[in-house]
Amino acid sequence: MERHIVIAGQGRAGTTLFYNMLRSTLKGFNMPDSEVQARQYLDKPGNYCTKRPFDIFDIPNILKEAQGKKHVDLIITMRDPRDVLLSKHKRVPDDYFVGADHCWFVPQGVEPTYNAPGILPTHHAITTIINSGIFPNGVFVLKYEDLVDNPEGIKDILAEAYGMEFEGDFSDFYKQDIPDDLSRALNGIRPVEKAKEPKWKKPEHRQRILDQFTRFPDLHKVLINFGYEDDTKWFEDLIMMED
Repeated sequence: MERHIVIAGQGRAGTTLFYNMLRSTLKGFNMPDSEVQARQYLDKPGNYCTKRPFDIFDIPNILKEAQGKKHVDLIITMRDPRDVLLSKHKRVPDDYFVGADHCWFVPQGVEPTYNAPGILPTHHAITTIINSGIFPNGVFVLKYEDLVDNPEGIKDILAEAYGMEFEGDFSDFYKQDIPDDLSRALNGIRPVEKAKEPKWKKPEHRQRILDQFTRFPDLHKVLINFGYEDDTKWFEDLIMMED
């Protein structure tokens, strides 16, 4: 049976970076030149790989439509929510791009609106899919931090777990031709940079973090569920810095 790899999950979590790494190395799969809905490609012959973070909300429909046509694997993207909360986008330069409840929706040619799902509804969708059992062999949760720290290690894990074949290194993705639609979100085409000290720890971002975690305490569950923190002590320490 032909295959379809769906990349979905948390937006602003390196999905474009990862997708470009795959485009430059993955063998045997067709990969569109832009972010597309997976369901648009389920009827097309051949193996496909698509990426669209919001597809995490459409996984049951994707699997239903793929039944008897394609074998579907899911790679879920994640990033420390505290850094996601600091994300910016050139279409909305005067605001943070992602919030706990909503994020900006910025389709080409349309005025941006702050009505797309933010971190908490996305996290709910992610955990629902992971715990649903609809993927008998499980899903692959890809953390941005792991990808930038060890891109070749991630490639090796994918090769073993999903029988994916690669040619070349993830780290060399920037040397290939990258379509315009897939370069905009990269903030410049350059070699992958290993994770430095988290941006959220910088004093200039303290109020943003305090505001979001105070208004939306369920954000703590996201941090703990995905192993970014063991408890809330980091937040208590942050509060003390303001006193």
